[in-house]
Amino acid sequence: MFEEMMRAVKEVSKPRMLKVDVALDDKGYYDRVCPSAKCGGEFKVHLDDWQEKVPDERAFCPFCGHEAPGDGWDTPEQKEYFESVAEAEMSRLLNDALGRAARRTRPKRIDGGLLGITMSLSYKPGRIPPVIRATATDELEQEFVCEECECRYASLGASFFCPACGHNSAVSCFDNTIATVRKTVGALPTLRASLEESVDADAAKDAVRQIQEDQLPRLVGAFERLNEALFEKLPNASEIPRRGSLFQRLNDASSIWKKATGSGYDAFLSDAELHRLRLLFERRHVVGHRQGIIDEKYVTRSRDTGYQIGQRLVVRDEDVLELASLCERIASGLTALTTRRDGEE
Repeated sequence: MFEEMMRAVKEVSKPRMLKVDVALDDKGYYDRVCPSAKCGGEFKVHLDDWQEKVPDERAFCPFCGHEAPGDGWDTPEQKEYFESVAEAEMSRLLNDALGRAARRTRPKRIDGGLLGITMSLSYKPGRIPPVIRATATDELEQEFVCEECECRYASLGASFFCPACGHNSAVSCFDNTIATVRKTVGALPTLRASLEESVDADAAKDAVRQIQEDQLPRLVGAFERLNEALFEKLPNASEIPRRGSLFQRLNDASSIWKKATGSGYDAFLSDAELHRLRLLFERRHVVGHRQGIIDEKYVTRSRDTGYQIGQRLVVRDEDVLELASLCERIASGLTALTTRRDGEE
């Protein structure tokens, strides 16, 4: 009598694919979250690109570069939604299958001498659980297009890796650094006022000074990495020897670019601007390696007559913004230079 029921349950238990509508923001971007417990960064990928460019075997976190299969990047809200859809569909299929089995089952009479028993089967459909729909988060301001595979993605804060191919774009990283440094400098007065209210004036001043100083090595580091990445694009890069942190040494860096392409940093900046760039690079060294204390090496290299040995360097907002602009102009020139040479190839 229960054979129909068992067949129905067995049929429903077979694996099957469900088509699920997913929530997108107004630009068509799909919420994703890094599955690494150490990161958990939230970002978005355009749904078309997630389906067409991101392989099933792996995707990459834009923030930390963590690699994982493509089906492991759902947000908690999406997971809850998918589970509720699956549960509701299973309940519906089970209700339908058991209802059909009950209708096909004929009453059965069991004779037992003086007594006879007639058995029949009926089924009352169970409750189908509600579907908890996922909603898309707000659009993110920072949108990126991978220069290698053209995957479109967005993040809150700087991102470094393409979700589809894992490409680490030095150009995007540099642009993000420049933008972040400028926003940081612009926010310092507000930050200082807020800190003065929550701690005290001395602590607020020290915190702001530290943030100002931190921007110099941040800019130089991004500039160095951009130079390295762009230089590697040159067809003759492998033929030119490079040693150590060459692109932190401005004269050497300019010389090697001129040797490889015919254009050094003087193609993008005037002599006066190059002098200011060298001065700011030397100040970055004092901040990063001398805790801001002027030494003989700084005085000799920079020819900065405004300081004496033993004094402490003062970093101003104008210094940070000037370094950002000078680095940006060289970066723009080098990017155009390498792009043009790529086209010639």
